[in-house]
This record gives sequence, C-alpha cells and structure tokens, in this order.
Amino acid sequence: IGLAFKLHDPDHLLGECESPGITVALIPGETPGVEIGERHIPLDIPFQNGPNHGHDVFVPLEQVIGGEHGVGQGWKMLVESLAEGRGISLPSLATGAAKSAARYSGAYARIRRQFNLPIGKFEGIQEALARIAGYTYQADAARKLTLSGIDLGEKPSVITAIIKYHLTERYRRITNDAMDIQGGSGICLGPSNLTGRAYQAIPISITVEGANILTRSMIIFGQGAIRSHPWVLKEFQAVAEEDHD
Repeated sequence: IGLAFKLHDPDHLLGECESPGITVALIPGETPGVEIGERHIPLDIPFQNGPNHGHDVFVPLEQVIGGEHGVGQGWKMLVESLAEGRGISLPSLATGAAKSAARYSGAYARIRRQFNLPIGKFEGIQEALARIAGYTYQADAARKLTLSGIDLGEKPSVITAIIKYHLTERYRRITNDAMDIQGGSGICLGPSNLTGRAYQAIPISITVEGANILTRSMIIFGQGAIRSHPWVLKEFQAVAEEDHD
C-alpha cells in the first residue's frame, strides 16, 4: 500500500523538527492493523482503488521511501510521480480508446446499410469518421513525443498536464462521434457493443490524475505561464525573500 501521511516527531527521534511534513511509505497489505476495503466502482467500471483503514499500525523506517532521508520529502515525491504518470497512463488509455473507436466505427460504417447504401457513404458519417481519424493520429503522435521526453529522464510537468488534458478531451470527442455513428447499437450494452463501456468511462479519465478543469486552469495556464516567462518566477522569488541590510 502506498501511503502518504503527515509525519510528527514530538520526541525528536529523527531530528530537531517536530513536524517534518508529508512522508510516503510502502506498507505491506498483510501488516497487522491494516484493513483492505472494497474497491470503488466508478460508473460501473473496474477500478484498482478503494478505501483502506489502519489502526495502531507500526511502520518501520525502512518502509519509508528514501529511508531517513525521505522523511518530509513526500510532497516532492508525489508531485514528481504525478508529473510522469500523468503523461503515461491516461494518454495511453485515451489513445487506445481512440484507436478502438476508429476501427470499430470504420468497420460499422462499412457494413451497416441504410437506404441500400453503407452509412459510410453519407456525408455526415464521413465528417465524424474524419474527425476520429485525425484526432486519433494526433493523440498517438503527442503520446509518443511525450514518452520520448520521459524516457530521456525529463520531468515535464506542464507538458504532461497538457497531454493529459487534451488527449482525454480528444477521447471524449472521438467516443461521442463513435456513438453517433453506431446509433442504437452503441447504446444497448452487450457483447456486440464495443463502444458503450468506453463512453461510460469518459468522466473517469477526465477526472482522475488532476481533473481537467483544474489542470487547465492551474497547471497549463498557471504554471505554464510562469515557467515560460523569462522573469516572472524570479520576480515572485524576489518578493518572497526577506530584505537584507
């Protein structure tokens, strides 16, 4: 179990500071006092998270990530991990869903006939298919470019936020187009419906690892504007410093 917690050290066992701050530990699930709860079921989609509880749990120092040197470094660890993970998991999920939608919708538009014509011959369907194809290509290219930077050891927090936001929004638009193309077959759940569950899962990818409405406002525009400006960050730091005689 990965656990982030606010560490207090009133007896000064770890140093002079009584409250070193947020710390992260990896605790085995079978540790005495730990209770593993049921999994959450967001929108009836399988999910790997759920509520866990602990009572009088003993956590030795070696279970703290970084050991003694990792005490109080939890916030930095969490932010750095989120910056990387945000550019990997959800962009890959969104791209995979986009590729699936492109394949299923393209095939459906070929075999589904209306007025003795495949529906793919209709201009409205072609418009949606074109959007699906274009956005899917765009998503895959953006995903690969971002992963290349992460593989090189970069920690591009703003770039991964941009990718997470835009690719999950593309996933939303692509899946909506796919549902429009598949019509009634897309809204009746069953083994032949290859789009319904993807549509059902859209709000999850939009919400987790930084909700898009917050990611856009605080990270893309907030941090992005500060980091890209040659002087603003230095000005902020100068204002925060105490005056020296």
